Amino acid sequence: MKNIYRCRVCGLYTEEPIHCGVKAELFLDGERRLLLSKLLSYILRHDPSSIGIELDEEGWTDIESLVNGIKYRWRNSHLYKWLRKEHVIAIAMLDPKGRFEVRENKIRARYGHNKNLHLKIRYEEEMNSGILYHGTSKNSLANILREGIKPMKRMYVHLSTSVEDACTVGSRHGVPVVLVIDVECLRRHGLKVYRASERVELVEYVPPQCIIDIRSC
Repeated sequence: MKNIYRCRVCGLYTEEPIHCGVKAELFLDGERRLLLSKLLSYILRHDPSSIGIELDEEGWTDIESLVNGIKYRWRNSHLYKWLRKEHVIAIAMLDPKGRFEVRENKIRARYGHNKNLHLKIRYEEEMNSGILYHGTSKNSLANILREGIKPMKRMYVHLSTSVEDACTVGSRHGVPVVLVIDVECLRRHGLKVYRASERVELVEYVPPQCIIDIRSC
């Protein structure tokens, strides 16, 4: 991932090394950013108890509690002694897929939660999308075309607004392919599509009939 800088003039977090016409201060290098981003996703989506914190029913938790939990209770806490609240905020603000949301002194993952957390997150229904994409592996294709796309351990099926993002997701599981999803078909089956971020939308299930094309990456 890209480094995060802090502007010496306006204080803004940015991925650009020059801001407001001057050289910005290196705030978080790309390697640490990637490690922390993955850890935040794991804790806030799957296992807050791993660092002794709780989420409210909409997935929110206190940022200071999150930071202290990582620094003192995470199993590899020695790797995060440098961590401060500002690092968490910077990662949330600049996440390319809008995975996190910060409100006052709290943070949550916008989507991707394990269904075992029993959260009740409210999403805005998306009314405009005509086509969405889902990245998967070739090995999963036959089963998906037979049974549809299920959320598995998550609360929702994740759909991408771009082929590129779907390819990236699919590549995590093997040789990637992209399934093209007809949103109107989902609605005809009584399924609502929800907006999680600018690049990710959610649905409870995708019937096989709503998969209208398969593309290679």
